[in-house]
Amino acid sequence: MNNIGIYVMTLGPVQTNVYIAYNKKSLECLIVDPSAQGDAIINVIEENKLKPMAILLTHGHFDHIMAVNDLVERYNIKVYISKHDDEMLSDSHKSGGRSFIGNGYITKADVLLDDGDILNLLGTDIKFIATPGHTKGSGCYYIEDEKLLFSGDTVFREDCGRTDLYGGDNPSIIKSIYEKVLTLPEDVNILPGHMEMTTVGHEKKYNPVAIYVQEHGING
Repeated sequence: MNNIGIYVMTLGPVQTNVYIAYNKKSLECLIVDPSAQGDAIINVIEENKLKPMAILLTHGHFDHIMAVNDLVERYNIKVYISKHDDEMLSDSHKSGGRSFIGNGYITKADVLLDDGDILNLLGTDIKFIATPGHTKGSGCYYIEDEKLLFSGDTVFREDCGRTDLYGGDNPSIIKSIYEKVLTLPEDVNILPGHMEMTTVGHEKKYNPVAIYVQEHGING
């Protein structure tokens, strides 16, 4: 339908993609995974006269949350995350901030999500799809009408998220990608937490998870 526009910023210590999705008519917007540099994110919002409505977190790792507090303080908006990753927001060891960069970034969520929850934001429905594996509560936000999937660190272009950090599980991420992401329509655009955009169709052909399952089966 093309009612939603996207600004993409790559920010923070590990080059995380921050997405500002906005309704082209109302200019209401949401921020997906505000990784760092809150001033830079605020500048884009202000320069384009956008109206922030929410922050959507795909998971609780430090490199996806470091600008949350800046944005909440500025705009008084709600933060959404899976109920299974809520604990990471208040524990800098579990989120990785303490061990990776020596800083403890602490924040909190207002709304805890279950698999299949529907959020009505930007004048459309946004479905939360639980995709555990990278963390226990990793999830994707799917806007079916716009053919957009914000995938966080579950799936990248021809790759998938690591599973050796707190809450990670390799069999779970394989199952999540194969059964919940690659079953979406092939023309759905995947906007990942790192690296460039891809599509479901491309990943069905070239993602190592798809190749692995085809060769070994889902429980291989």
